[in-house]
Amino acid sequence: MIGDMRTRLGLYIPQETVDELGGTQIQWNFQRALWAHIEPKTQSETRENGRLAVTQSYLVTLRFIADFPERARLIWGHRILRVITSSDPDNRKERLHLICEEEQQ
Repeated sequence: MIGDMRTRLGLYIPQETVDELGGTQIQWNFQRALWAHIEPKTQSETRENGRLAVTQSYLVTLRFIADFPERARLIWGHRILRVITSSDPDNRKERLHLICEEEQQ
């Protein structure tokens, strides 16, 4: 499986800052570059405000990262993948499986 990790991704983590009005702003900061294998999983269609919205999910496999952030984004070319969940599929600390959804811009 390690040989299948040919896609380069950027891992971004959120940083919240307080703005002038007392609210918060989220800024996504680059943490590191990763090699991964990306596999399309499901695609669903819903209607939002009279428009068709399509949600695509992916299974992303990468080398194990012990301190993988709870909230994260992956940048894949021009696509933004929001990490929904992460898991170690066989508890051997070799791979990490991420379920991600593509964010519509």
